[in-house]
Amino acid sequence: MSRFQTTLLACLLSCATLPGATITVSPNGNDANDGSPDSPVASFTRARELIRQLKTQGASPLQVVVKPGLYRFKETFSLTKEDAGTPEAPIRWIAEKQGTARILGSTDIPKEAFQNVTDPEILKIIDPQAAPNILVADLHKLGFPKQSEMQAKPWAQLTEVPELFFENKRMQLARWPDDDWTTIEKIVDGGSEPYGRNLKPDEIRGGTFKYKEDRPKRWNVDRGVWVRGYWCFDWAEDVQKVQSIDTVEKTITMEKPSTFGLRQGNPSPRRWYALNLLEELTKPGEFYIDHKTQLLYFWPPAKLDDARVSFNTLRGLLVNIDNTANILWKGFLLEESNQGINVNKSENITIEGCEVRNMHNNGITVYGNKNNKVLSCDIHDTGTGGVVIGGGNRKTLEPGNSLVENCHIWKFSIHKLTYSNGITLSGVGNAARHNEIHDAPHMAVGLGANDCIFEYNVVHHVCLAADDSGALYKGRNPSLRGNIVRYNLWYSIGKPMGHGVAAVYFDDGDVGETVTGNLFFRCGDPGRGSFGTVFSHGGHELVADNNVFIECKRPLGSAPWGFEHWKKMIDGDLWQTRLLKEVDITKPPFITHYPTFQGFMDPKPEDLRVSHACRNLFVMCAEEKSGNWILDDSNWSTSEDPGFVDINKGNFNFKENAIVFRKIPGFKPLPVDKMGLYACPERPVVNKPKWDHEPPKQLLPIKKVTAKPAAARKNPNPPTWQVEKTTTPPTIDAIIKPDEWNKADTMQLQFNYNGKDIPKNRQSQAWITYDDDNLYIATNNQFDPETKLDGNQWGRNDAVEIAIRPPKSKTIHVIRGYGNGYLQYGVTENATSDPLAQEPAPIQFAANRTQNDAWTTEFKIPFEKIGISKGKLPKCAFNITVRKSIGDFWCMWEPTLSNSYNVDAAGFIVGK
Repeated sequence: MSRFQTTLLACLLSCATLPGATITVSPNGNDANDGSPDSPVASFTRARELIRQLKTQGASPLQVVVKPGLYRFKETFSLTKEDAGTPEAPIRWIAEKQGTARILGSTDIPKEAFQNVTDPEILKIIDPQAAPNILVADLHKLGFPKQSEMQAKPWAQLTEVPELFFENKRMQLARWPDDDWTTIEKIVDGGSEPYGRNLKPDEIRGGTFKYKEDRPKRWNVDRGVWVRGYWCFDWAEDVQKVQSIDTVEKTITMEKPSTFGLRQGNPSPRRWYALNLLEELTKPGEFYIDHKTQLLYFWPPAKLDDARVSFNTLRGLLVNIDNTANILWKGFLLEESNQGINVNKSENITIEGCEVRNMHNNGITVYGNKNNKVLSCDIHDTGTGGVVIGGGNRKTLEPGNSLVENCHIWKFSIHKLTYSNGITLSGVGNAARHNEIHDAPHMAVGLGANDCIFEYNVVHHVCLAADDSGALYKGRNPSLRGNIVRYNLWYSIGKPMGHGVAAVYFDDGDVGETVTGNLFFRCGDPGRGSFGTVFSHGGHELVADNNVFIECKRPLGSAPWGFEHWKKMIDGDLWQTRLLKEVDITKPPFITHYPTFQGFMDPKPEDLRVSHACRNLFVMCAEEKSGNWILDDSNWSTSEDPGFVDINKGNFNFKENAIVFRKIPGFKPLPVDKMGLYACPERPVVNKPKWDHEPPKQLLPIKKVTAKPAAARKNPNPPTWQVEKTTTPPTIDAIIKPDEWNKADTMQLQFNYNGKDIPKNRQSQAWITYDDDNLYIATNNQFDPETKLDGNQWGRNDAVEIAIRPPKSKTIHVIRGYGNGYLQYGVTENATSDPLAQEPAPIQFAANRTQNDAWTTEFKIPFEKIGISKGKLPKCAFNITVRKSIGDFWCMWEPTLSNSYNVDAAGFIVGK
């Protein structure tokens, strides 16, 4: 036996006789040491070995104390079943001084490796003004792993990009524009739409769009150009490789289609920027890697001198805690890797007082059994999300009792701009409380769970670049319910972009949730639809109770589904799987735990699908609600101060004699001072967000523009338009080709809404055809040459509206296509009520300004979308209206004398 082995054995035997033992780790240690404070080991892996040996000797409690310094992980550090503690004596892994033991997944690049750029071919590429500042380093000679060409990935997946850091700050991959987006001038070819389809290889086609600026003239497609954009919707972005650039026509064609194609899916202009371009390395802090030469080009933001420049080399987890129990991980700083900490199939794991930053992916992910906690951590500058927390059993509804508490989470969703949440709550019976979440382009909280609680949090400055979004989002699975959102402060959520933004968004048929005791200040935007600060799309059985809304345009919004759509969802594969196979809501424990699931799978037309609001205070709001919210007399709206301590300086506690207590009997003051972070040993100082907002003011009513609404009426002599069936469906490109439409008769759109003729040079024409699956409609529209096709608001901007109601249906489907390519879809069962906004996909639409005084459109409307069976087009109530803002014309097939979609006052179409 060697001298070292003899000494170690003696140490272990000695430790085993003690009530517990500590292993010390130091960057100056040696793994040949015994791990005592005076003889520390150097690595976490060696400390783990010693702890395992001590466990076999019966020593308890056990802990590892890590001294300040840098610890570079070349591979994931794992704790498994062998590393478990006991409930009475968890094994503790703790930093000696909080935040000073730094765990990194990166490798430093020595300053000597950087040289001035001298290659004449490269100097031709680099911007001349930037060239003197750019340095180059050979990653291959430095022994770094080979960097491959960037691989674009579709929506909902993370595109891998290289990560370079300078003095602990992430550097920017060279891009244009440097700091913002540019916009698409015109969609030339929308390309394929892969979502929900199995496209054949010859059907896969990237989109083409026109750009405005001259900058792309400098780019070399052979070297590689990538573009990131919101290509269709403002809740879905991805990166695409460029196939070609036509600098004469100013068009860019992408190599592959985006998930939803290149479309005008939301009102705002389609946004994009180019990235990973040597030509655009134009400012301090930018870098570029040539994957062919393995050369790194970098413009340092400051002098190199003693600065630390590092490159992410660990593409996996820093710490993986798997299939174990009773571990405390405390006080560490984890940075510059793919992901910080992952906990899986474990229980009683506590992550406390850690900082996780500069991750390519999530900060901390906790899936698994129960009683796991993430406490008083700071998570920021992550490529995707902050903290994912789960646990519990959905089939039995056994709670997980896991928790995220007192965590500060900010600047997340850097590489994946949508659906990358600050906190994701899943499972059953878990909670997030007393956290602060802010500064992100999309959502703050993703909720997909049963019986979870989100409480005492502060959420602000999120949804800053997204539309049709919510700071807290949940949807598409009614079996997930029973969640409570209470006692939170929400402010500065979203910005007007056209479709609408909410603070709390229950989407696609979500039911059975409670929002109570929240304070909402300037949250959300109703857009051009029915959005509200608390918003329900398609769902019901929600409760909004005892909330305070201050200067929110529409506090409560909803876009309810009609019976036919609801029944279709119930019978569809998605909900059949989620409601009867993943769990079974018709049997215990679901049917007993959620009694209103009785009869859920067999809805009736007469069922009342509504949500309820009581004891809410609306202060200086524009309007209270939309859709199926039922507000009883306990709610109160006021344009005055209802009794806050200081409404102008953001002190929203109530005075004891506040008038709100007289106006709303039973109203409970909100626990404002308890919302957000709190001081504790791991967070000794709490800096509350500075309140520098303008004092609230009364909002004006939300304007609505319609075609001179009047009472619905019946047309005593409705015409019927015979529609020819086609065997060669038209291509939806807004180019009306004779061979596509030659069998269709020309429908003249010549009447104003009041029955008067419209001048011939301002009339429109329409063509209609169909096949077994779709209805096709084209229009040609003459208008005033001064018209600008740049808006997305019905009544104010030029657009084509199609209104159709299938036989034996109460639902009128309203489809509106605008001159800028934007598509809207809504439904109503009352021709005097505004259509409730719905998702327009898979309807297809294209618009094209063919000349100075005319523009054309083409629509493809799937029968399934509008409740029609495949085969022959049945007799449907119908109308077409073209809004022409200059001249104030509502150019119709049949004049309605009322709302344009009042199909009862128009006519019918039927297939021949």
